Amino acid sequence: MTKSEPNNTASSVDLTNCDREPIHLAGAVQPHGALLAFQLGDLTLRHASTNIPQWLGTMPEPGTPLASLLDDDSVLLLHKVATGLRAVVRPMQLRSRAGESQASLSAAAHVYKGMLIVELEQPRVANGTSKKPEELSLPLQLTKANQRLQQCLSLPELYQAITDEIRDMSGFDRVMLYRFAEDSHGEVIGESVVAGKEPFLGLHYPATDIPEQARRLYVLNTVRSIGDVNANPVPIVPSCHADAELPLDLSLSCFRAVSPIHIEYLQNMGVQASMSISIVIDNQLWGLIACHHYSAKPLLLEERAACEIMGLVAGNYLSARVQSEVNKERVRRRQHYHHVLDQITRITNIWQSVEKIWPDLREIVEASGLAVATDRKCHLIGSTPDTQTVQAIIKRLEARPEDATKIWSTHSLAESFPELSTQTVGAACGCLAVRLFAPDVNWLLFFRDEYVSEVTWAGNPEKSTIKSGDGVRLSPRKSFEEWKTTVHRQSRRWSLVDREMAEELHSGLMELLSLRAAELHRLNEELAKINADLDAFAYAASHDLREPLRGIKQTIFLLQHELGESINDATDSRLKSLSKLASRMDELVQGLLRLSRVGQANLEFEKVSLRELVEEAVEMVVGRPTPQGIEIVIAGETLLWADYLCLRELFTNLISNSLKYNTSEIKRLEIGVLEDHHLANSKETVLFVRDNGIGIALEAQQDVFQIFRRLHLPDQFGGGSGAGLTICKKIVDRHGGEIWIESEPGLGSTFLFTLEQVD
Repeated sequence: MTKSEPNNTASSVDLTNCDREPIHLAGAVQPHGALLAFQLGDLTLRHASTNIPQWLGTMPEPGTPLASLLDDDSVLLLHKVATGLRAVVRPMQLRSRAGESQASLSAAAHVYKGMLIVELEQPRVANGTSKKPEELSLPLQLTKANQRLQQCLSLPELYQAITDEIRDMSGFDRVMLYRFAEDSHGEVIGESVVAGKEPFLGLHYPATDIPEQARRLYVLNTVRSIGDVNANPVPIVPSCHADAELPLDLSLSCFRAVSPIHIEYLQNMGVQASMSISIVIDNQLWGLIACHHYSAKPLLLEERAACEIMGLVAGNYLSARVQSEVNKERVRRRQHYHHVLDQITRITNIWQSVEKIWPDLREIVEASGLAVATDRKCHLIGSTPDTQTVQAIIKRLEARPEDATKIWSTHSLAESFPELSTQTVGAACGCLAVRLFAPDVNWLLFFRDEYVSEVTWAGNPEKSTIKSGDGVRLSPRKSFEEWKTTVHRQSRRWSLVDREMAEELHSGLMELLSLRAAELHRLNEELAKINADLDAFAYAASHDLREPLRGIKQTIFLLQHELGESINDATDSRLKSLSKLASRMDELVQGLLRLSRVGQANLEFEKVSLRELVEEAVEMVVGRPTPQGIEIVIAGETLLWADYLCLRELFTNLISNSLKYNTSEIKRLEIGVLEDHHLANSKETVLFVRDNGIGIALEAQQDVFQIFRRLHLPDQFGGGSGAGLTICKKIVDRHGGEIWIESEPGLGSTFLFTLEQVD
């Protein structure tokens, strides 16, 4: 690989001089052809190439009628062209009016932009020898080529067959199949070349080698032939080049003169003649069949027509084969797509169980990571950027215009979002974003890891500059020696199939999630009504039960007072038992009443200081100052989005339990925010209350959250209703979180819970 020299004039180079070159307004033709341009309507001559006397024997003046130049049959034929379809090149045989004995002229005519353009070619001089036995006529060569292309079973085999058959038919020294990439640069994917010439197969060519206006012409005029790059072009008179008052558009011309920049390019490659056959698929320029010859090689119109047909045939086979490969890939991916939809119908909360569908989900678009984003949190799986970076990407995407497509993709996050840090992006380099407007998810962001690739260019892809009278312009490179570059910080590009499957995934998920949302809304309404009825019943029952309980306790007190000292031991024992049972029942009723209030009350969310909240809860449990034998540490500070009173009751219950079920000489409590938990990067804050108490066995850790469920006898550890932890769980649930325990008997307990937060 060679290295390019520093270019001090780069800042003043006009990088668009190739794109702006008016190559269709050449104002001249190649010398092996001649041109006549007639005004539509009266069919009088407007322009002629200066070499036209070689065909007509005279140089006609502008304004000469068509009928004065060609015989009646030729005039009639050209009238049909003038009144027929526009922009269609029609080969034909014409005859000059100079004499009936005049030989017929091989010609091509078309109508374009108000002009009837007639081009004449020089007949090839016969050498008097017959064709070799193995040489076939052009129709038979086309038939043979078609039969070979039919037998190709793979794309590489088809690429080779196309180049071989075109070289056999045209006689060019080198034939290459050249495919355009999404960024418009090209790659040689098939080649047939004479022995002794360096192969170009696998080489890449920069997009600037074929400027934009040349691409447009390749779609309009699918065969472009250059007979001899060293031949001088023949001017057309009156002057009709780009700077003339009335330029003549030669977009469809067979013999249009060649751009000086392109001549320089071919000369630098050592090429003397060339031909390009366009491969157009779905009205897009898919690629070219590029032919090179190392000596002069003008083509007859008949040969051009055969090559044009071959280009159409090759395009059809390529399109069919590519489409077949695409269809196979679609079928494979749709199996995973339908499996994903089937699993979604079976899973209650799909986005909390996304790991279950990830193996199929990743195959739909061939991704290495996924971010599922809702209004409040972001769930990451696989190889992805961190949460903050994902949220920054989503923010940029949501700032796009409202009519922007629901599918967005990039193969280089570094190029699309230069402000992102490489450290926060991680290995992810490509992103395919799917916008969902479902109730429980807003975005699916698929990621692809870096794909380090080495590209072999045909020479340094950066064009050099030269000084001219008009300043500094780009010049074609002079060396086509292999020039290798390594591409970093890019993923594999998202293909058409990737984007189509993303569209299908979007449509399928939107329909399915909308149906699920409607069903969940109906069920939630029913459940809310049932829960409201239960809470109302519990409130009413607990409130009404307290009155007879108070009566029972009062009756027991009066009995004890009336009996006085005359009460015997048995009766006194029974009355005391009744009093304890009534007190226990009162505790249970009060617990039920507190639980019903937690479920019924409307939450009033506000910003809450963790330290202030915990200090108040501690004071409510142990008073001020903190008694001896109790150590309570508040670790850290944060602001929480929560209902203050509910959260205070939550901490009050947890602190009370931690002190109650603790036999240590010094009872230690630590309360704070967990910084290193696996949920710490999400929008759920993880809080904890840790003690050095008696601990809880693993098999009992879920039981303690059931109402009235106690692990000890009523007279142990100061009694209690058994509703405290149930109330804690109810409060956490209403804050969109979870609560769990990490504990071992004799080693203390840690109660952890999450509170869903918003930005």
